[in-house]
Amino acid sequence: MFTVIFILWGSATVGSLLRRHPIPGLERLMTYTVWGLLFLMGVEVGGNPTLMQALDRLGWEALILTLCTALGCALAAAALWSGSRKTIPATQTPTGEKDAEKGGLSHKHRLVALWHQLAGSFTIVAFFALGCALGVSHWLPPLPAEAGFYALCLLLICVGLTVGQSNEIRQSLRRIDKRLMWLPVLTIVGTWAGATACLLQGRSFTDWLAISSGFGYYSLSSILITEARNAEMGTVALIYNILRELMALLCAPLFRQFFGPLAPISVGGATTGDTTLPIISRTCGQTFIPLSIYHGLTIDFTVPFLVPFFCSL
Repeated sequence: MFTVIFILWGSATVGSLLRRHPIPGLERLMTYTVWGLLFLMGVEVGGNPTLMQALDRLGWEALILTLCTALGCALAAAALWSGSRKTIPATQTPTGEKDAEKGGLSHKHRLVALWHQLAGSFTIVAFFALGCALGVSHWLPPLPAEAGFYALCLLLICVGLTVGQSNEIRQSLRRIDKRLMWLPVLTIVGTWAGATACLLQGRSFTDWLAISSGFGYYSLSSILITEARNAEMGTVALIYNILRELMALLCAPLFRQFFGPLAPISVGGATTGDTTLPIISRTCGQTFIPLSIYHGLTIDFTVPFLVPFFCSL
């Protein structure tokens, strides 16, 4: 956790020092890194026999939980945005929204733009699916255990440099609307509210609260649940958190379109400070990057406390 914070803010400091010398190709490198991370995630999932064998039995539970918690988060974020947007400075309003309010984009053009955003997300999912296929087939030689971590570090460096080189982003760190700082709390509440819809799936209320409290942090939460409860619950947690991250990557434009710019951040949960940050930046606007990072780091810190707490009940 502290390594992630150090890399992110260390690279942001370097980017700030070099802000008069823009780094070419940074956005493209960030996109390629996201593709690589999703590919490595797919290889890990496909190469796990226990997980693959349990997909037909546990996958539906995880999918239902993902849909319910995503809807709960989106509704909570929409309520916060509706109540606070009147007090937010114009500089924090996404460009696309201002254009739409002015009538600058027709309905047809907005649909075309939305499709282009989704096409990029489909590319991301395709890399994950390719990784799953290669993981199942075992065609790839064993990858270093640190490969995913190094790819994530590269992504964090790209994001930090982008933040540091943007005067608008650096200034907006000091101007996050106080009402929007409640977004992590509403993400947690929305997640738990959505989890209550899964009570008919044969598990206890605390089981679903423990699983859903991973908030997309699939590596840590699944390990904690497996150790505290059992491997089956840990598998559901792993699938759920992967699906939640994929939903944030794939459906961010849809959540932005129907629930407002805070919804993709809330649905992304703990991932909005790193993996899903580039998608949120492109979908919601760069001025929401500071809020996204703050949201992701805040949610990250709750996972090691909430998951063991609900597992102990």
